[in-house]
Amino acid sequence: MATNTTATEPARCECSRYSVLVNLRDVDGDLAWDEELTTGCTATTARVFAPGHDAKLKSALIRWGAEGHDVTRDGDGVNTTADAATLAAKFIFANMVTAGIKRAQDKAAAKAARLAAKNDPAKKAAAKTLRRAKQALTQALTEAKVDAGERGYQLQATEVKAKVGRWTRIGTVDGDTFTYTDAKGATKTTKVFTLI
Repeated sequence: MATNTTATEPARCECSRYSVLVNLRDVDGDLAWDEELTTGCTATTARVFAPGHDAKLKSALIRWGAEGHDVTRDGDGVNTTADAATLAAKFIFANMVTAGIKRAQDKAAAKAARLAAKNDPAKKAAAKTLRRAKQALTQALTEAKVDAGERGYQLQATEVKAKVGRWTRIGTVDGDTFTYTDAKGATKTTKVFTLI
């Protein structure tokens, strides 16, 4: 049984057909842009994609889609412009492009929300007030200890339980320092602890 095996002539890789024009605008009736983004592919292949270039196109479409660019596909003189997810629809990795765009956009939105919360004037004012209150409380406690010492009172440290790392230790608290004895009998101090 004879089979007809005609080799397909090499053509440009599919990923080389996609590009994005950055900052597209009208200048005196003509379209102008700052930069043209491409996948950088110059390969030719007898298949649709050169080896590994389907992944190259997928990642480019995700990046461009997340940035909100319109993507252009050059179909040998007939250009098609659409969003990245629409142009990816004909490929098997279309669902990965759509999911990747959404994930990147969600990540950018979360980052913007964290930045907005960090720069919130009300939150900054509350943190500043809390810091001042802690300083005043520490100063008042120090003054009370000095006053008690001058009057002849002997301050005795009361033993308390505190979590240090994942361990529960018994020791004393002096200001913001916890002093305890570890499992080997060594005396340790830390400022990172939680009273139990």
